[in-house]
Amino acid sequence: MRRIADTRAPWCVTVYGDAGAWLRGNHPTEQARTQIRDVLRALADAGAPTSTTDAIRGQLERLASDTADRVRMDERIRSVGIFATPEECESIPLITSPAPWVGVGDRFLIAPLVEGMLAVQPPVFALAASENSIRLVDVTAHPPRVVDVPGLPESLRTTVRLDLTGDRDTLAHLRTSEDPKERLREYARAIHRAIGPVLHEAGALLLIAAAEPLSSILQDTLPNSASLAGTLPGNHDDDTPDRLGDLADSRVGEVRARRRESQLDRLTEASPSLVLYELDAIERASRAGAIDTLFIDTDWRAPAADAPPAGGLPDRHDELVRQALADDAIIVPVHPGPPDGTGPAAALLRYVTDF
Repeated sequence: MRRIADTRAPWCVTVYGDAGAWLRGNHPTEQARTQIRDVLRALADAGAPTSTTDAIRGQLERLASDTADRVRMDERIRSVGIFATPEECESIPLITSPAPWVGVGDRFLIAPLVEGMLAVQPPVFALAASENSIRLVDVTAHPPRVVDVPGLPESLRTTVRLDLTGDRDTLAHLRTSEDPKERLREYARAIHRAIGPVLHEAGALLLIAAAEPLSSILQDTLPNSASLAGTLPGNHDDDTPDRLGDLADSRVGEVRARRRESQLDRLTEASPSLVLYELDAIERASRAGAIDTLFIDTDWRAPAADAPPAGGLPDRHDELVRQALADDAIIVPVHPGPPDGTGPAAALLRYVTDF
């Protein structure tokens, strides 16, 4: 995302379109063809040379024709962001649904892409665990994928020595005289020791997918309870990563909704001296690097004073998002706009000052 945001070159073409129109067929759909025609008109209006127009048209037509053979899609993908220059073309599937858009400028329109990237944050890894099998699956990847975990236990039997002699009487004795839950706790702690560094490195939350009593024990032994995204009851040994992704989708949505609401609570509860709603003031604060959190309607469009003709960039809203990224500010997409404001954006400042 940062690379696309930082790109500046003549004839940057941005397209946001429906995933079904661009990514799920083996020939250009009418929707894709319409957006390609819009790109060609925008290039002509901006004075692009014929060689540039032909190169970009070829990039887009190949994308609309070939992706069904190259990209395995899942049904959670709703739209696609396309970023093309005469030299290359990149497409990024999104789970958000930005308004369809075509633009040409010296940089890409990134705000809908930022919203799409934020929509998959934080990552959520599902721990599909039983006494016989353990997997860690990134259910927020598209498609979901098994995460490599060095030292991950294989099963309860290989982690905890249940049978020292192989004798049936000894096993019966262990079952009746020892606490089975203590063996499960030892097993759970071994699992957490293995997955902990992986979760930390990815900044991921954990979704525990296990049957009782292992599910409760995994929750009780979790070193950081704040990293728990929720649970999926039952045994999931036979579920594919795609199936786990489908089952986890509502839990992941709940986590992200809670995080968004907590950010909105920060805005409504902050001191008025730290909150800006007026767009000119927000832009001044942005240029000064004073914004801690930017709340912005990513469907809003407004040309900047130095915007090129033919609907090109820069765009006021996009420049705010770009500056917020550069300043490591938090960005919170909101629709149709921030609460308690009358415009498309609001800012929570890092310090009290007059803008």
